[in-house]
Amino acid sequence: MLKRTLALTLLLTTQALPAPAAPAAIGPVTLAWSDATHTKVRITWTETTPVANTVAVGIRQLGTTTAAQPNQLVVDATSFPRTEADDSQQVLVAGSDGTEALSVPFDSYVYTPGDLELSSPSYDRMRWTVPEDDSVDGTPGDPLDLPVRYRYEVEHDLDPNPDKPGDWSCAGNTIITDVPTGTVARTGRPSNLWVRPVNEWGKSVIGGWAVLNAITGIKLAAPSATPYGGTTTLAGQVKWRSLIISGQPPTCNEWEHNATATTVVVHQRTSPTAPWTVVGTTRTDEQGNYRAAFRNPGHRQYRVVVANEVRPTLEARFGADSATVGARATTRVVSAKFIQPVVNLGTRPQAYLWVDPPGTQKAALQFRNASGAWQGVTYKTLYAGRGLIAFPWNKRGTTQFRWWVPATASADATYSGVFTLTVR
Repeated sequence: MLKRTLALTLLLTTQALPAPAAPAAIGPVTLAWSDATHTKVRITWTETTPVANTVAVGIRQLGTTTAAQPNQLVVDATSFPRTEADDSQQVLVAGSDGTEALSVPFDSYVYTPGDLELSSPSYDRMRWTVPEDDSVDGTPGDPLDLPVRYRYEVEHDLDPNPDKPGDWSCAGNTIITDVPTGTVARTGRPSNLWVRPVNEWGKSVIGGWAVLNAITGIKLAAPSATPYGGTTTLAGQVKWRSLIISGQPPTCNEWEHNATATTVVVHQRTSPTAPWTVVGTTRTDEQGNYRAAFRNPGHRQYRVVVANEVRPTLEARFGADSATVGARATTRVVSAKFIQPVVNLGTRPQAYLWVDPPGTQKAALQFRNASGAWQGVTYKTLYAGRGLIAFPWNKRGTTQFRWWVPATASADATYSGVFTLTVR
């Protein structure tokens, strides 16, 4: 009797226990842009029983909801991890009861260019261009795909205190442009350039990078005057600077270098209003020094110019021009002499003169008198820079002579060397 009673009690107790509750099922997880600005993503899902949820992408948590809140989460697009173009990720919605559901795969790709393409369209400009993105979409047609459209954040950094080495200060100018190309003006200072593509997912973390070095000092020295047709030698030194950027936030400092193996172009002009023309080129040595020797063509102003340089790497260098210096020409005496330096008393000596530049200068023949002063004898108007004149001279002994040649448009006045006449 006791066994039957215990069995009946166990049976009744077992029948009275409720069945365990089924886990809440999370339905499809859907993704869509929250509005036409495409700055936020709306994540929605369904579930059979309200529970608290955690929403994540990979190891990055995007947010949470309570059981009482709607089954949705609106997230800034910039909160999503970046993917490669051919990669994908999925949103995971996890319930507090252990249930989970995944969205369809999608990408959040932002193009990160390699080196910027650099060119020099003009002396005072450097052009940058973002290489075209040739990647292939790994999740074509995902619910967050938009037509490919980039804007570009252009950051141009330099050292605001270049004369204070070691302060490592840094200043930048940032603009946004809709086109993948632009120019940077020559400032005479080194700088660095970053261009970061920007789309609905935010901006490229690194972006394209370029180093814009600069010629920052050109020394130029010239003689004040050299003989017309003779040799004029210019000499000087070229320096350039680079900008070193390091740390986070970035800091800047300029460094100066000798411009070695650099082409230097020599320019000349005949007046401050005349156009510059090229004389020739030379190159700097290992210390950045250069020399240029050429024929003196007359009064000139000179400068030397280092052109912009674009290297195969992500590096370019702005050129510069030196200060202007003047080098005048003095009339060059090719020959000044007597045809016969020794004559008999009563013979009319013949004095000869040949100068460059050739012209119709009116030259004066002078002799040194007994007191040592120079005294005029006669004048001769030259023809094509040459002249011969005979004159009476009845003073025995040896006398020193010279020519004075007046200035022309191309060369300053000059005296010839001293030449002698001996009368027996």
